[in-house]
Amino acid sequence: DVPNALYMARLLATPGSVPPLPGPNSSMDGMPLNPLWRPPLELLFVELHEEAPVARSVSDLGATIRMERFVPYFLDKYKGKPTYPGKNNMYILFPDHGAYDRYATSVRERLKLDWDHILYIKKTRVGESIGQEQKLFYEEDRTENEKSDHFNGSKDHILIIDDFTNSGGTLFGAVKLVKMYAGGSDSINVSIFVSHLVATYDPKTVDSLKEKLHELGKQCRFFTTNSIPTTTDMLKGDDQATVIDISDFIADIAASALTAQVRFTRWLKTVWKWG
Repeated sequence: DVPNALYMARLLATPGSVPPLPGPNSSMDGMPLNPLWRPPLELLFVELHEEAPVARSVSDLGATIRMERFVPYFLDKYKGKPTYPGKNNMYILFPDHGAYDRYATSVRERLKLDWDHILYIKKTRVGESIGQEQKLFYEEDRTENEKSDHFNGSKDHILIIDDFTNSGGTLFGAVKLVKMYAGGSDSINVSIFVSHLVATYDPKTVDSLKEKLHELGKQCRFFTTNSIPTTTDMLKGDDQATVIDISDFIADIAASALTAQVRFTRWLKTVWKWG
């Protein structure tokens, strides 16, 4: 999807041609036609897996690219739920160290968890086969530590976070590892959140994912955004799945940007007045 994001960014940022002659001789907004004025363009990407290539893709087209992470926003909403267990019984688990690198700081800032409550799994690779080491780890003072104690199956809640998923295999593998650390208990509360449900854009893959989710029991819940409606629409009505409307998040970003622009304009007027 990274090449697709690069293509879409350049497609959206490339200016159209000047209207052919005879063409208009004036513009309704009073802006010049020669040279043709174009409004400033900002492209917003939410939770990109690879940000650097896309961020540089339109530097020659006079457009700006804004990258935003949805996970901090989700953590704020999650913490505000009446069922939030509190920092002593809350654990965040990342299915690999890459996700840990992306989100661990946000978890510390939003949930105020201790480092031994922010866990990750190591991936193993043999040829083209990818597996998961059946251990949980955390980092403290830049030192990797293995989690040695078990979860409390009746009190602890584990939230597994990643930016996207295709088959869900890595995420559901993480759930099984959590249950192993809870002494095989099926009653431990586990939630999964992914920003984008890619699911290979295939309805059969979504059906398979739902089947795996239900096999894990009703104590396992799945959260995602509606950034890909073709997949998330298939989750509607599922008791174990929650689809979050991403438009509220985008609206908050737009409102914040507008507020900042108004404040900057007022500051400029003040400077000009007293300058």
